[in-house]
Amino acid sequence: MLDVSIIIPTCNKFEYTKKCVRSIITNTMGINYEIICVDNGSTDVTPEFFKENRMLCIENAQNLGVAKAWNQGIKHAKGRYSCIINNDIIVTKNWLDSLLRFVYKLRRPGIISPGTREGALDYEVEAYAAQYTGKMKKVKQKGFCGWCMMINTDRFMEIGLFDEGFGIGIGEDTDYYYRLKHAGYESWITGSAFIHHFGSATIKDIKSSALEDFENENIKKLNEKWGIKTQPYVIRKVENFKRFLNYSTLKAFKGHTLIEK
Repeated sequence: MLDVSIIIPTCNKFEYTKKCVRSIITNTMGINYEIICVDNGSTDVTPEFFKENRMLCIENAQNLGVAKAWNQGIKHAKGRYSCIINNDIIVTKNWLDSLLRFVYKLRRPGIISPGTREGALDYEVEAYAAQYTGKMKKVKQKGFCGWCMMINTDRFMEIGLFDEGFGIGIGEDTDYYYRLKHAGYESWITGSAFIHHFGSATIKDIKSSALEDFENENIKKLNEKWGIKTQPYVIRKVENFKRFLNYSTLKAFKGHTLIEK
């Protein structure tokens, strides 16, 4: 069995995909892994790129949605772990090794995500990553990042696949997080690994061209499924203050946070 199956859903945006794949190949050493592309109807050269580089590319004639694409990739995964990442991600040296080292220490791991900086790539990413992980390697907090999720592939046998009822996308990752938590698995973000995220480039294009408000519909669906209600004003203020304190403490003592912009 391979160590990790890296699953990348795509829908055009080849310029991001190419950078993502090249960063994986450059910075993933000493691990047996495979890259699986699930292409949702790209009209650019994305499918040809994966085929030319002898990587599996599952081609859909149209956009079947994020959850469907993830599930297609998982069904073909040969790795002990499945790492689902957006195509607008740049990974850095030892990213996957660090995620594996972290997950091996956990008793019942759910989703594991790395520390992230979002936005324009206007800095020297490898130098920054080395400095970041040096400061943040022991920092962790409960939660996950939907743009990079490493999950034990066996979890999908136990918990099931992602809920394809969320359609195009948004909400299916949080739904799975709750399903894992309900089954006793804890999800974590770790500062021992670092990636750059340009910022959901594909979904932004889809939202701008969509004829329906699928984002709000999916959020409504998620809230109804899990009985999530709007918290009273005072509780929201307390929770926001706690997050601010955590952010400020990390920034003051480490110079970084787990999700940076």
